[in-house]
Amino acid sequence: MNKEKILLVMPDYSDFPQLFLDNLKNIGFEPFLLTDKVSKFRYKGLESIKNFFVKNIFRNKEYKQNLIKRHFLEELERNLSAIEGQLDYILVIRPDNFPVSFIKKLKTKTPKLIAYQWDGIEKFPEVKKYFDLFDTFFCFEKLENQENIKPVTNFYFDHLPPYYKEYNTENPRLYFVGLYWKSREEKIDTFIDKVSDFNVDLSIFIQYFKEPEKKNPKITYIKDRITFEDNLEKVKNSDILLDFVDPLHNGLSIRFFEGLYYRKKVITDNIMVKNYDFYHPDNIFVVENGNYKNIDAFIKKPYHDLPKEIVKKYGFSSWIQKIIKG
Repeated sequence: MNKEKILLVMPDYSDFPQLFLDNLKNIGFEPFLLTDKVSKFRYKGLESIKNFFVKNIFRNKEYKQNLIKRHFLEELERNLSAIEGQLDYILVIRPDNFPVSFIKKLKTKTPKLIAYQWDGIEKFPEVKKYFDLFDTFFCFEKLENQENIKPVTNFYFDHLPPYYKEYNTENPRLYFVGLYWKSREEKIDTFIDKVSDFNVDLSIFIQYFKEPEKKNPKITYIKDRITFEDNLEKVKNSDILLDFVDPLHNGLSIRFFEGLYYRKKVITDNIMVKNYDFYHPDNIFVVENGNYKNIDAFIKKPYHDLPKEIVKKYGFSSWIQKIIKG
């Protein structure tokens, strides 16, 4: 029996592409990969001389940028042409990272072109221009009045072996890693202040591109992104995952699904989680209306085991079937 062929097109983000490939292979697909990482741009012929005159005499800086964009598109198309024959499916993650003309070319290689936006629509509004280019467009947010836009949750990679650490009710480790966003700086600082009197071990990492003006001494600030593999080790060795919702997101982050698979509690300010079938108040604490004092009782309760069918429902294997059949 021939394996179904699927092309994954996505940003070259940490070690995520390889995780997708490995999980796809594990469940019986023949996967291919294209990312936005292409060969370095170099001038051809007299382009560098022309750029010098255009930039310095005509004050036009767009000439080089247009050359770079053309190179990017040509490399993407060259990499695509190296994949022979038709593909059963093409899945594009963060399509706004790729030129519209390239997305249209992808459509010639498959009867089913699918998109998944793993970041908020309003966070990257350019993606709205891509909605109609796909047979189906999935995102973890619910959008109104868009016929081919369908909601789907995030997931956990289920080809990775589960790992269960007994929950520490005496001194649980609270773990968070995320990008620095000014919009959530205050609420993270407030949370740290409120729980510092409880018997907890805080393990909070913030990655920044521009060094923050002020730093919280209980946060570890990092310049380099933690790989998914490194993050997963920290998840496994934690007891509670922290989730501070991005105001431009309208869905659940991947932390909830990692928590499901690895049996971790979650503390979040995302009230939407109460609407999901995996929500249980012993496992997920929702910060709302200044209820920080109740966290102390929450952390002392053991983890409440959930039915296996609910956990399985949010694995990658189930997720990809929804994507290709949706």
